Amino acid sequence: MNKQNDKEKDEEKIKPALKIQLKSLTDLIRMAFFNAARNHGLNFLFFKDKEKDELILGFLTGVSGYYKLWGVPMFFYVPLEKEPKNMNFIKYSSKEEIEKWEFTKSTREVTKWNYLPVIQLAEKPIFF
Repeated sequence: MNKQNDKEKDEEKIKPALKIQLKSLTDLIRMAFFNAARNHGLNFLFFKDKEKDELILGFLTGVSGYYKLWGVPMFFYVPLEKEPKNMNFIKYSSKEEIEKWEFTKSTREVTKWNYLPVIQLAEKPIFF
């Protein structure tokens, strides 16, 4: 079998995720970190949608037990104007009404920050 047939079979098996575009990158990051705390981890996904010529940063999650007993798959995302530098991780802190985040190359031992990885995909995932 060739790769095209395999990809078509995968697309038949995997239903598309509900795509939800958020207003800002800060909203996406805030939502991701609180979702990660509830669900024991999360990865940001970064890819280029060649059809729309957009850079996309988002994360995949779901509402379990809701849709056909398996959950509703949801992909929360924002389009980016350019690829961020030092995009291996996003560090986030929200203390005393101050919310901060930034892209970073590595994690540090300082506990005032929480970190989530950014995974760069080779191509747009079939659920998008």
